[in-house]
Amino acid sequence: MSRKHAVIGMLLATMVAAVSVQASSGKAHCFGPPPGGLMEPGQGIDRMAKVLKLTDAQQTQITAILDAEKEQMQPVFDSLHEKRDQLKIMSQATTFDEAAVRAIATAIAQQEIEVIVSHTRTQSKINALLTTDQQELLKNLRPDMDRRPPPHDSGE
Repeated sequence: MSRKHAVIGMLLATMVAAVSVQASSGKAHCFGPPPGGLMEPGQGIDRMAKVLKLTDAQQTQITAILDAEKEQMQPVFDSLHEKRDQLKIMSQATTFDEAAVRAIATAIAQQEIEVIVSHTRTQSKINALLTTDQQELLKNLRPDMDRRPPPHDSGE
């Protein structure tokens, strides 16, 4: 493998690690729309309920979906955090163990797949609870959310 490929691989691993840190630290919201969308971290489903005019029953069901998915995914987030810590330690080492970095990067990639599947599964379950009008409103709001730049990490 060329040096260029090795550098690209390391950069990708670092980027995946950064995403996993955000996911496990609560800086990114993995269940529902991205930050700035209908559900801000820490707001629960209040904003979503207001914008989509959710019924009390819908709010209860969506909260249950989000809580169940978060509980199911917590081990993945914990593992992602651990893998990120391992990569950080490896990046500070005076010797480079490419095989070990690749193994960790591969594990992170697999876990990121699980996060994506979880996010999509959760959104699908929520969509199934919405009325046709609510689904249409959500669809019309999503293009705006997709065009926004990603939030910047304030280094907290």
